[in-house]
Amino acid sequence: MFIAVTFANGLILKYRSKKYIAQNPELEKGYDKYFKGLMIYGNIPWVIMMVGNLSGITQSTFEYFNPKAMNPMVLIFHLSIIMLWALGMRWIYFKNGAEFIETHPGLMQKSSFSGNTNVTAKQIKLLFPLMLLGGIAGMIMMWFMNFPTPQF
Repeated sequence: MFIAVTFANGLILKYRSKKYIAQNPELEKGYDKYFKGLMIYGNIPWVIMMVGNLSGITQSTFEYFNPKAMNPMVLIFHLSIIMLWALGMRWIYFKNGAEFIETHPGLMQKSSFSGNTNVTAKQIKLLFPLMLLGGIAGMIMMWFMNFPTPQF
């Protein structure tokens, strides 16, 4: 299901990009590269989760909320997320990812009462740490709180 949602999001972004590609055809290669990256990197944690569930290493998806149990597949899942955060940070700040998003309209937008507008590279660089902080807070909660894991 998670893989399907990631693909659906990618297809929606690809559909939205068509109007920008029609206006500026030289951006098509960049959009295609972004979508391929989203499909590959965005599905890494879900593939790990799928392998864990299908192989019997994990019994349910809920086990991934309890890394303290030290299940190897759950730890690999969490490590993959941390690695994706690090790669995202590297891309945004050191590989001109924020500028790439700014020059490829429709990949990231902000909503307001006056409608949707594209974000700037500066806004991305300012907001990325806040988004990352939310993920880190969730990860810390999973490590230090006792989440009840339903048994099926």
